[in-house]
This record gives sequence, structure tokens and C-alpha cells, in this order.
Amino acid sequence: MEYQPGVCNIGPAQQRRRLLLGVGSLSVAAVTVALILAMGWPRWTLILSLFPLYGAAMGYFQYRERFCVGFAGIGIFDVGEGTAQVQDQEALAADRRRAVRMNTKSLAVGAVGSLVVYGVSLVLF
Repeated sequence: MEYQPGVCNIGPAQQRRRLLLGVGSLSVAAVTVALILAMGWPRWTLILSLFPLYGAAMGYFQYRERFCVGFAGIGIFDVGEGTAQVQDQEALAADRRRAVRMNTKSLAVGAVGSLVVYGVSLVLF
């Protein structure tokens, strides 16, 4: 596997870390919803599930697409031989454009997910 600007900036080991981030964040989202319902807090507070759902989506997308948003932000990559600095400015710009798209997509998934949680709570509870 090799670094491809705007396409791939992490290898298998880093992918696994992103998958664990996604699974952990999804677990936090489930606990957040359960606590809010168990504590009897106002239903609108279920929208707080947006944050861990965003993290879950981000972890999943980074895993699936072999691309780390954080690495793009600081201009590094790690495809298996350790971290290295992105030297080419065009490559760095391509990575950062990709990072913005992934952030936007993850935020949209988190927002839709939290609205679904809120809607389901209105129907079931």
C-alpha cells in the first residue's frame, strides 16, 4: 500500500484504530441515549447523540476509505512504514479537501442519526 494524495493516507494498522474509534463512539451514543431516557431528561436532549454519532461515522468512513482526517490536517501519512510528512503542497491541498468532504459527510450522518433517535423516541416513548 502506498500514499495517494487525497485518496489514501493510512494503512491497515491505522485503519483498525479508526474502526475502533467508530465502534467506541457508537457505544457512547447508545449509552448517551439510554442515560437520557433513563434519567427522564427532556426529549430534545437526545439531539446530544449527534456528537458520538458523528464520531462513529467519522471512524467508519476513515476505516472504509483508508483516509485519516487528522493526518490530513497536520500534513502527515502512515501507510505502514511509520508516519511521514507530506512534502508536496498540491498533495497536502488534496488531502485537506478530502478531509473537509469527510467531515461534512460524517456530520451529516451524525445529524440524521440524532434526528432519527429523536423521532423514534417520540413514537416509542
